[in-house]
Amino acid sequence: MIKIFIPLLVILASLDANITLQDIDSKPPSRAKNFMIWQYLKQNISPEEADKAYSQVKGNSNKLFKLYAQKTDNEEVKKEISCMKEKDLLSIKDAKCLELAFSPYKTLALSKEQREKLSKMLTTKAKIELLKIQNEPYSQKAYSQYDANTVLSLFVSTTSTHRRENLNLHLSAEFINKISSSWKISQLVKIVIHDDKLNRLQLSLLNLEGEKLNSKTNFYLALNHLKHSNNTEALRYFNLSLLNAKHKIDVDKNYFWMYKITENRKYLDKLINSQDINMYTLYAHEIQNKNFNNYFSAVEINDEKAKKDIKNPFEWSHILEDINSASSQDKLYELSKSYMQKDMIPVQTIILEKAYKYGMHGYIMPYDKYLRDITRDEKALVYAIMRQESKLIPSALSRSYALGLMQLMPFVADAISKQVENPVKSYDEMFIPKNNINYALKHLEWMKKSLYHPLFMAYAYNGGMGFLRRHLKKGTFNSGKYEPFLSMELMANSESREYGKKVLANYVMYKKVMGEEVSILRLFDTLTHPKKTDRFRAQG
Repeated sequence: MIKIFIPLLVILASLDANITLQDIDSKPPSRAKNFMIWQYLKQNISPEEADKAYSQVKGNSNKLFKLYAQKTDNEEVKKEISCMKEKDLLSIKDAKCLELAFSPYKTLALSKEQREKLSKMLTTKAKIELLKIQNEPYSQKAYSQYDANTVLSLFVSTTSTHRRENLNLHLSAEFINKISSSWKISQLVKIVIHDDKLNRLQLSLLNLEGEKLNSKTNFYLALNHLKHSNNTEALRYFNLSLLNAKHKIDVDKNYFWMYKITENRKYLDKLINSQDINMYTLYAHEIQNKNFNNYFSAVEINDEKAKKDIKNPFEWSHILEDINSASSQDKLYELSKSYMQKDMIPVQTIILEKAYKYGMHGYIMPYDKYLRDITRDEKALVYAIMRQESKLIPSALSRSYALGLMQLMPFVADAISKQVENPVKSYDEMFIPKNNINYALKHLEWMKKSLYHPLFMAYAYNGGMGFLRRHLKKGTFNSGKYEPFLSMELMANSESREYGKKVLANYVMYKKVMGEEVSILRLFDTLTHPKKTDRFRAQG
């Protein structure tokens, strides 16, 4: 989804919704209905109306709850929000309120005496233990008397500054393996591997055994060994990661790194035989001069008019339920025949990919008529982002209410509305392909002034330009052994990291579909040349 910095004064008001309680009452429980309720709660409504609307929310949503608390007269709700916001924990007399307000971040600045006083007011054992360990000296010896969950909570649930200044300790092999009995060890490994200022902890993790850890944690540990030039150990941990890998791309990335370490082409053969299309398999195919044959760019269509409207999020929700409930390949093929209309190309593609057990991949281009004024290269990037964001479904709606084909956040739509000639009048109009694409093109045009590489465009589109600028200023994507791949794997923002990989692969495939010359090897090579990728590093 798009994330951009918008000055406060730019967002004067959100788009008019004009949603009524009757509108909400008429819709089935769903994410789309929650989005309606979110819009309704932002309108000028009475407390009673807010209560009636909120009672229809599906599931738990902190975003909706906070908004509801601003509108309701329900004292219990207002008290709960007030408790959660309270920073002065010692001023709270009510035990339930204190439990809601408690946070290890809030207790960092307290004195030893204040923590002891606070612990007597709490009832939850885990919180009491955390306060006790916060009062200990910063040493392994002091922490040895606590259980693994408490120790890891101390290391994980704190600020990066506090962790760097006080918790960057040398931990013995015995101690680090003892605390690995807690599931929180995965959180610690992730934090430490992505922060080079935690150099002592990184060295400590070299002694962490991986046999009982999950695939992702072993992958991070392998990268840590690689950073410390322990190639043999890195290979062992990549093997451990491979054993428990649950997704095709996770299998492939382990084979990729095994090849990078050993240069043994048997690992390239493993990637060639993968049924997934990702940056790792694209790399192997180009190295081996092999072509993909497990993708399609068109589906069979008829002249019938679609009976359903995928610009309507409620209708799309019903269609998705039908797809999810079609358990057999035969049922999926039969279902696909119901979506052979031109407007339903994205739906048919999703069904066919599932029918092929995701061994065949669709790179369709059903919105070309809205992309006539841009270059093929730009079009490849738009489709690459669109495929990852929404699977090309116009009414796609994320948990955070990112909207439509290109998943624009509502506040972004508000801002762009002030820059275009014919702004949309409601968020529902963002489910119309032409509108959504036009808004996204406006934003991409701005991004291109600073970024010249599809991977960096993807990072910024997902995580924001400020995030990418800070990441690049850390010295990432410079020349060095295993670059740019180490920089790609060690991006701390896991969502943007994986998003970038997928968009880059989509971009290469769409270029191929369009008959454009493209080399993923050259794209990788370019990443370590600042003048070819971004203005932030090029300017120094």
